[in-house]
Amino acid sequence: MSAPAGLSMNNYCPRYNRQTITGRYNAMKHTLQTAGKFLLLYGLTLLLLWGILFLSARIPNDSIATNMHKSAIYYQKLDPFQLHNGEKLNAIGDNYADAIVLNLAWHMGNGNPLISVLDTQYYDGGAFGEHAGLYLSVTEDASPNADYTRYWHGNAAFVRMMHLFTDIGGMKTIGFVVALLLVALTMFILIKGKHTDLALLLVISLIAVQFWNIRLSLEYQPVFVLTFALCPAYLLAERRGNGMLPLLSILGGTAVAFFDFLTTETLTILVPLLLVVAVRGKENRLAGVKESLSLLGGCAACWCAAYGATFLVKWAVASLVTGNNAFALATTSAVERIGGIAGTTPNGSTFFPAITANLTVLFGGTARLQPARALLGTALCIVLLFSIWYLFRAKQPQKTAALLLLLLGAVVPVRFLLLNNHSYYHEFFTYRALLAPILATLLALRLNLQQHKRKAKK
Repeated sequence: MSAPAGLSMNNYCPRYNRQTITGRYNAMKHTLQTAGKFLLLYGLTLLLLWGILFLSARIPNDSIATNMHKSAIYYQKLDPFQLHNGEKLNAIGDNYADAIVLNLAWHMGNGNPLISVLDTQYYDGGAFGEHAGLYLSVTEDASPNADYTRYWHGNAAFVRMMHLFTDIGGMKTIGFVVALLLVALTMFILIKGKHTDLALLLVISLIAVQFWNIRLSLEYQPVFVLTFALCPAYLLAERRGNGMLPLLSILGGTAVAFFDFLTTETLTILVPLLLVVAVRGKENRLAGVKESLSLLGGCAACWCAAYGATFLVKWAVASLVTGNNAFALATTSAVERIGGIAGTTPNGSTFFPAITANLTVLFGGTARLQPARALLGTALCIVLLFSIWYLFRAKQPQKTAALLLLLLGAVVPVRFLLLNNHSYYHEFFTYRALLAPILATLLALRLNLQQHKRKAKK
C-alpha cells in the first residue's frame, strides 16, 4: 500500500514513524543498560561482602582463641539484657544477641569456610542459656545445635578479624568511635556547605534517640556505621545530579541486609535522603513534587530490591549447601515477626502497641507500654514545634520540601506496623529508627521558618 499523494509514509502511519521507533528503541536500550548496571553493582557488592566473610572464616580459631575466651568469660558475668541507666529501656545492653553473634563467628571457623559461612549455626547452651553456650563452644568446642541461617551475620567477619588483637569490649569501643567519626564527617560536609543549622538538627535528632547507647551492644552499631558512611557519599553525589543516588541505595540495601538483623535498617536509606532533600530545599534546587517523588521512589525501590534480594540469595544458597529448606525456616520466622502468636501482644494481635512501645522507650519509659508517657511526650513535642513554627514561620513556605521530608519520616511507623510483633518485643533497640521521623520533622520545620540572609561584605 502506498501513501496518498503528497504524504510520506511516516506522516500517514505514525506507528511506522522512524523517529518514534528510534526513540522507543533508545529508551528500551537505556532501561536495559541501567538495569544491567544496577544488577552488576548489586552482584559485585554482595560478592565482595561474602568474600570478606569467607576470608574471615579462614582465620584459624587458634589465632583468636585467647581473646574469644576473654569475651566468653565477660558474658558469663552479665545478664542477657543488662540495664545501664536505672530501669530505663533505652539503656539496655543486648548481651544475648552479642553472645549469639560471637558464637556464630566462632563456629564459622570450623570445617569448610565455603559452607560454614552459609550454614550458620551456634550452640545454645541448652538449659544454661546462650552465654554458657558461647563459653562451652570456645573452651570445650561444643557442637552447634541451633540453626540461624535466616541472616547473613556479616558482623561475624569483624568479630573474627578484631579478635586477633582485642576482645568484645575493645570491639564495641572501636565500633562506637567509628560511628562518631562518620557522624562528624557528615556534619563537616554540611557545615562546609554552609548548612550548620542542618548539622545541628542532626545532632539533636541523635540525642533524642540516645545515640551514645549504641556503645552498649555490638549488634546496635552496624546500621549507624553504614548510615553515616553513606550520608557523606549521598551529600557529595547529589551535587552532580541524581544518577549516583540509586546506585548508593543499592549499596546501602545490600550492606544493611548483610550486616544487620532487623534493628533500625531503614535509617540507611532514610537519613541520607532526608539530608539530600533538606540541602536541595534550602538551596532552592529541589525539583517539583512529581520529579522529586520519582527520584525518592526510585531510590527506595533500589534499596528494597537489594535488601530483599540479599536475603533471598542467602536462603537459596543455604538451601543448596545444607540440603534443608532455608526458605521454610525464614518464612516461619517472618510470619512470627509480622503477626506473632495470638495473645502475645495486648488485646491479641493488634498493631498499635508496637508504635506505643517504641514511643514509650523514646521518652525514657521503664516498662514496655506506658501509653500516658508516650502520649504526653508526643503531645508536648508537637505543641513546642507548632509554637516555634507559628511564631517564626516563613512568608514563603517550602511545602514541597516539607511534604517529601514528612513522607520519608512516615516510613518508620509503617515499618513498626508491618513488623508489629518484632517492633513490640524489641522496642528497646527498634525505637532508634525514630531518628528518621524526628530528623524529618525538624528539617521540615527549619525549611519553613524565616531564614536570615547574611549581609554581603563591602
